[in-house]
Amino acid sequence: MGQLNTYLLRRAFTSIGGLVLFALAVLLLERILRIFEIVSSSTRPANDASQMVVNLLPHYLGIAIPVALMLGTIMTIDRFSRSSELTSAFGSGISLFHMTKPFLLIAIILSGLTVFIEGYFQPVGRYGYREVVHSVQQRSSTAALSEGKFISVRDTTFYRGTDDNDTESGSIFILEKLKDDAMRITSAKRGEVIVREESGDPVLQLENGRGFIVTPERNITGQLSFEASAMVGQLDTYRFRSRGEDAREMTTMELIRNRKGETRPNLSVNANNAALHLRAARAYLLLLLPFIAVPFGINYGRKPSSAGIFVGVVSLLTLQKALEFGQSLGAKGTIAPWMGIWPLMGIVTLSAIIIFRHSAYKMGQPPLSIMSTIFEDVLKDIRSTLRALFPSLGAARDRGQQS
Repeated sequence: MGQLNTYLLRRAFTSIGGLVLFALAVLLLERILRIFEIVSSSTRPANDASQMVVNLLPHYLGIAIPVALMLGTIMTIDRFSRSSELTSAFGSGISLFHMTKPFLLIAIILSGLTVFIEGYFQPVGRYGYREVVHSVQQRSSTAALSEGKFISVRDTTFYRGTDDNDTESGSIFILEKLKDDAMRITSAKRGEVIVREESGDPVLQLENGRGFIVTPERNITGQLSFEASAMVGQLDTYRFRSRGEDAREMTTMELIRNRKGETRPNLSVNANNAALHLRAARAYLLLLLPFIAVPFGINYGRKPSSAGIFVGVVSLLTLQKALEFGQSLGAKGTIAPWMGIWPLMGIVTLSAIIIFRHSAYKMGQPPLSIMSTIFEDVLKDIRSTLRALFPSLGAARDRGQQS
């Protein structure tokens, strides 16, 4: 690799790496409020929140990498053009394809990384995130015991009052629904919530209380009084479901083995194969982005345009949504699983070839400059048509210019 490619590789790596980190930070900030809302009722909020963030990283990396590659490539070539370094490189006989090699190398690395991220880390992280949310919800009885109002957790209703002199304890009322429509009522003058360090389970310690059972016939039985008692938080004892409820929780190898629905009969074959095609298309898309982003970043003339960044990002996001829509159609069986993905990728491949060939081998104007020229011509035709249809508008405009 020559000095020019090394120079471009270093600048591109810095731009793309910084954009990946920036995109991750923005995406996580968008989700962090939701995470705080979920863990607010947890007995271990810091631990649960950190686990949720770690499990979300693969998902957001899959979103950030394509955008960062597109933006970083356009920005690097744009700076290269504005400083006249691109013109000097062309004057030295260096082709645009030669200058694209550093970006293609980065794209190959990121494509391989995406295969592992979307093929293993994303499914496992998605399942881990849902498992943590489930665990937090099961420990929500602590929130119920901590609030100064009536709150129901499954078949039990809690109310804990607050003592004026001790905000951590107060009177306790517990209504528990039993089998056969019976109810157990427990009250105590004082109650305090503690959390076991080993398991994180909440425990309600009661003092000076009494309890009884109300039968469906409204008879009172089982009366008892106690000086001290303890009640463990109402946590479900069953484990969270196994991974693989939907295709997004399955690794790529699991999807490949289940192409005919042999290993996961509960999962639709169409959903399985549509998810597999989508993952392959996303990895393939990264290999095409340099051939689109490099021409978008080229600027000639004294009035360079920054439209490449806007058009590139909008086009990429639109393509991502179109792929997801095609995948959803394939998963439902409306079309074949591959038909929602690969015809669209074929159009993108052909567009990339045309755009890059025009910029690299014909040395024409940048593609966005051509688009701008076409847009101006269309506007000019529209104005001419309006003047022909409404002559009074044209006359009024001419009088305004003369005045």
